[in-house]
Amino acid sequence: ISNGPGDARLFQTTIETIKHLMNTDIPILGICLGIQLITLAAGGNISKMKYGHRGQNHPCIDTISGRCYITSQNHGYQVDSDSLNDFNVTFVNGNDGGIEGIQHKSKDIVAVQFHPEATPGPTDTGYLFDEFAERVQKYV
Repeated sequence: ISNGPGDARLFQTTIETIKHLMNTDIPILGICLGIQLITLAAGGNISKMKYGHRGQNHPCIDTISGRCYITSQNHGYQVDSDSLNDFNVTFVNGNDGGIEGIQHKSKDIVAVQFHPEATPGPTDTGYLFDEFAERVQKYV
C-alpha cells in the first residue's frame, strides 16, 4: 500500500479494501500513507503532527535489534500509539519516539512510516522489499 500524499482518513474506499485484504492471508506491506491506512482499517487512529517529518537523515530505531537506520521521510500525520491493538511497534523515530513501523501480531502485515524506496537519500531500509518479496513468494 503506497505512500501519499494526504490525510488517510479521506480515503474511505481504500480503507474498506484494506479491511477486506486484512481478512485474507495475502501479505501486505504499507509505506508512509500505507501505514496510516492500515492503522485506520484495523480500527486505530492517526493524528496531524504539529510540524511533520520532512527530508532525509531521520533516525529510526528497530525495536527488536536496537539498530538505528537512517531514513527519508515526508509525512504530516502519525499513527497514534494507543490505538494499535493488533500490532507490535517495529520502528520508532530516534528524534521524537513516534511510531515508524508496525507488524501485525498474527497476520503477514507490516508497514513503515518512512520511505525505504527513497532516492536520493539513505537506502538502509531497502532490505524491507527483499523480505516482503520472500513473503509473497511463500504465499504464491
